[in-house]
Amino acid sequence: MILIADSTLRSYRIKAVLYGLVRRFEFSLATQAGDIAWSNIPAIRKAYIKGSEDRGPHMPLRIKPYVEA
Repeated sequence: MILIADSTLRSYRIKAVLYGLVRRFEFSLATQAGDIAWSNIPAIRKAYIKGSEDRGPHMPLRIKPYVEA
């Protein structure tokens, strides 16, 4: 029981740290939404940039600090 409680507590701590970090940034696509193609494999969604399928799956993001208005 102690191991379960410890791993659960660790999981909550990681989630809290991630929440604190992610909310400090704005995320947007670095390409037009129409340039993104999705794989046709059921249950596994992978994003590709049209014309760059040979580079493998990727999703270019623009990340900038969040500034309150």
